[in-house]
Amino acid sequence: MEQFLEFFIENAGIIAVLPLWIFLLIVFGQNLGVYEDKRITLGLTCASTFLGLIFSFFILLWTLGAEEPFSKNITWLSAGNIELSVGWLVDNLGAMMLLVVTSVSLLIQIYSHGYMEKDPGYHRFFSYLNFFNFSMLGLVLSSNLFQIYIFWELVGLSSYLLIGFWFRRPSAAHAATKAFIMNRIGDFGLLVGIIAFLFFSLNWWMASGNVYLGFTVLQPAAEYVLTSAGPVVYFLIALAIFFGPIAKSAQFPLHTWLPDAMEGPTPISALIHAATMVAAGVFLIARAFPIFEASPAIMTTIACVGAITAFITATIAITQYDLKKTLAYSTCSQLGYMVMAMGAGAYAAGLFHLMTHAFFKAMLFLCSGTVIHGLNNQQDMRYMGGLRKQMPVVAYTYLIGCFAISGIFLSGFWSKEEIFSGLYGNNMILLAVGLLVALLTSFYMFRSYFLTFEGEYRGHAHPHNPPKVMTVPLILLAIPSALIGFLLSGVLFLPSFDKYISSGQEAIIHAEHHSGLLLPVISLLIAVIGLLAAAYFYWERFKGIKESIKLTADKVINGFKPLYALTTNLWYIDRLYYMFIDNIFLPVCGFTANFDKFIVDGLVNLTGYKICFEGWVLRQLQTGQLQTYLAILFSGLAGLALIFVLLQLLI
Repeated sequence: MEQFLEFFIENAGIIAVLPLWIFLLIVFGQNLGVYEDKRITLGLTCASTFLGLIFSFFILLWTLGAEEPFSKNITWLSAGNIELSVGWLVDNLGAMMLLVVTSVSLLIQIYSHGYMEKDPGYHRFFSYLNFFNFSMLGLVLSSNLFQIYIFWELVGLSSYLLIGFWFRRPSAAHAATKAFIMNRIGDFGLLVGIIAFLFFSLNWWMASGNVYLGFTVLQPAAEYVLTSAGPVVYFLIALAIFFGPIAKSAQFPLHTWLPDAMEGPTPISALIHAATMVAAGVFLIARAFPIFEASPAIMTTIACVGAITAFITATIAITQYDLKKTLAYSTCSQLGYMVMAMGAGAYAAGLFHLMTHAFFKAMLFLCSGTVIHGLNNQQDMRYMGGLRKQMPVVAYTYLIGCFAISGIFLSGFWSKEEIFSGLYGNNMILLAVGLLVALLTSFYMFRSYFLTFEGEYRGHAHPHNPPKVMTVPLILLAIPSALIGFLLSGVLFLPSFDKYISSGQEAIIHAEHHSGLLLPVISLLIAVIGLLAAAYFYWERFKGIKESIKLTADKVINGFKPLYALTTNLWYIDRLYYMFIDNIFLPVCGFTANFDKFIVDGLVNLTGYKICFEGWVLRQLQTGQLQTYLAILFSGLAGLALIFVLLQLLI
């Protein structure tokens, strides 16, 4: 059995290579007959991901009995004393992420067939999808910071292509450009941080003989950098690296691109929000955790950024009427939970919530896509309602997702409880923020459910039932969304997620967990209060009158309209960005462009004009005609004679 499992470990790179092969087959498949039947494209895509899922399952089994991680590397670039390698690293963290990414991606791919079947860009869509999977799986398998940066950029490129898939729509093109630029800001910081970290640790890598920037030996390298660079410079290096997760995981202040990314097809929204792009930022924090934990200042910064993001985006979500944008801001908020947990030292809790969130958020987005598909692209919840009667499977799976993300008994309860336990006694302010965000989460999620599925239908389109290819993935995702938190909580015979993910990570200092029942009960009560508040304001049956839908958020606040305006205007963050761009950035760019054009280029051009003029003068003298030379000679003699005569007269 051990040799059987070793086969999958030694060939783990195939998991990432398979989607790349399918991407190339689809791109060049017109001459291979791939475009003749959409089922060929779908079959190739699903088969590659399914094989990756099988590999991931056996890799997970191997990690249960492994004492040390497996790493395989080859030298890719050698320049002087620097040797950069590529390969793959298999450990508990990587195995967990591989299983999550492949399982969620497979179900989204099956769903995408029903959602995109009539789209003229069907094959292009699945080619982008395979390229996206290749990028994310390559990132998960990366064995060092250098390699992870390569796939980090590929994830950004593939997300740009998918967000702007309907590029003829100006809004989609704008959203893709915005996502690309915002992520380039974070990626620049990440690149600077990696280079600085390598610069200060170069002697250590040369002496140790380990793979440069390798994750398995990152802790002693970080200690060396801290000693050689000092705490202040080390903080700046770690902060620069953290800028990558800030952008990729949509953390404040670079979070504004993620809600706009809803312009892409809904399956892509599910993929980006659940198990791929935005999860990459939290995954990088986990991979580079030895770098961050060496500096208490950067850990505090990470926790504060996560808390601010979780709170701000949750307050925005409660006033949104676009179904997908409500879920998008929810993703930002839940990612804030994960980042806050990481910064507080609750390493396993943040990753636990990352895993549970992947399943129920994928399901929620696919449910929203089914609703939008059934209502002819209507996304405004004010024109929905009563859809539980027409789409019962979608309604009940969405309801399961609401319970899960709100932390009411289902999977989100167990992972959030781990986060709250990690915050308890460590930072009570962060705990208070986390509990407040839990209340807001429950409110806006059940608000979206009641507005969409309960009451009377308020729209104009005729709702139609989705095909089974779209509902079966929802049912399959509902199972882990409901049960996986309980199964991995350590209550049953299965190993707890905390013990599994922390195996081999003894160097990481974890936050102390609160073992009492008071905190879970409080978090559960808070979530139930949010549910009841949403039901009172937005569920007609609960309120007993049909005017509940007219009770808008400004009436609820009643006297706090500035607060309502703050949330509906997205805390004015986007507006501040555009003000900065219009009033500062573009004028400065215009000034520098004119300075370069008229001053710098002007001086260079002046030199050229001077030389051209001198050449023109010389060309008039060097004609090659004898009469011209004689004329010049006699003119010169005449001039000398005239000067001589004038001098004689003056004397």
